[in-house]
Amino acid sequence: MTSGQTKPNRPKDPHGQGSGPTKANKVVARSSGGNSAPNPKKGWLNIVMAMVFFLGALMLLGAVSGWLGYQSGQESYNAQVTVTVDAYLASQFAQAIEDVNNENYQLAVVRLEYILSVKPDYKPAQDLLVDLNVILNVTSTPTAVPATPTPSPTPDLRPAEEMYTSVLSLISVQSWNAALDTLANLRKTNPDYKIVEVDGLIFLCLRNRGVEKILNGDLEGGIYDFLLAEQFGPLDGETENYRNWARLYLLGNAFWGAYPEQAAYYYGQLVSAAPSITDASGVSSFYRYWASLLQMAENLTKEEKWCESSDGMVHVLGVWDQAYVYPTATYVYEQCLLGTPSVTPTPTITPTLSETYTPTDGVGGPTDTPTPTSTATPGDPESTPTFTPSPTNTPNPGD
Repeated sequence: MTSGQTKPNRPKDPHGQGSGPTKANKVVARSSGGNSAPNPKKGWLNIVMAMVFFLGALMLLGAVSGWLGYQSGQESYNAQVTVTVDAYLASQFAQAIEDVNNENYQLAVVRLEYILSVKPDYKPAQDLLVDLNVILNVTSTPTAVPATPTPSPTPDLRPAEEMYTSVLSLISVQSWNAALDTLANLRKTNPDYKIVEVDGLIFLCLRNRGVEKILNGDLEGGIYDFLLAEQFGPLDGETENYRNWARLYLLGNAFWGAYPEQAAYYYGQLVSAAPSITDASGVSSFYRYWASLLQMAENLTKEEKWCESSDGMVHVLGVWDQAYVYPTATYVYEQCLLGTPSVTPTPTITPTLSETYTPTDGVGGPTDTPTPTSTATPGDPESTPTFTPSPTNTPNPGD
């Protein structure tokens, strides 16, 4: 500033401050939307935070997807393990029954105790184990019959002859449960009355009730009644057939749905003898056999073994012709044809030697003139046959 110049006076505000912008005024101006210089550090910070948030979301999504996949796989594995264990326990129970028939009671007890250690609520094994314990106790340490029998709380005071006649009447109308209850009461109140005849009637009632249970779908109950009947006498051939049918069906059930080859093996033995036998579900052995064959063919289709699957479908339709199987059977048949290379005949040229004598000025000789002869002519390629299953007369499946 040069001499002689004076510093201009600035007007003062009423509070004694200058009229220029102060720090407070700058703050107010910025908060009211005034222009300010951008902060580059703040922009980069926002980008980094967005990337961190995005990566975190991806990691969380991956963790959730992995957990869901693990849970689904674990459920499938547990279901497969359950089916396998049930099949093994069913086979052990069938072997335990076979041991009882062969009087291998101790081995049967070991099998049944193992079954109950794995599955404590397996009722057929529980019932059979109770009966085996009774048989073993009676065989090893028979208890003496007291001189004076203890009367039951509600004794039947009818004479023994009247009770016996009542049993015969109940048997005539096939009331097996009531007849067995009356025989049990007769044996309890009059243990010495017609011992041989009463034992024979008990055997008859147990045998017939077992057959009735098997025919009505109670396969385990029928086998159990046959086991009790054998304590009073040997079973006849017809009864043995019923028992074998029930065992085969139960063995098939042990593999049903999980192992169709084994299931079809057991059900297949019933198709000719007892195609209508069922369990409590009401599904016949014939249908289970047919469905197992169909499952086997479908499994081959999933493995893309087209020709083997086609053969299986032909077998399925031969056992029971069902229209809804046609599309799958046709498809696998066509895939089998597409996968089999077709052989096109190739013409073969065979040279044929012919001797022709042509004299030339008295000098000449035989000349070998090969004459090509076509021995084969390629024909038109055959058209692809269309699979048309033919209906067969087969027995209708049982309900």
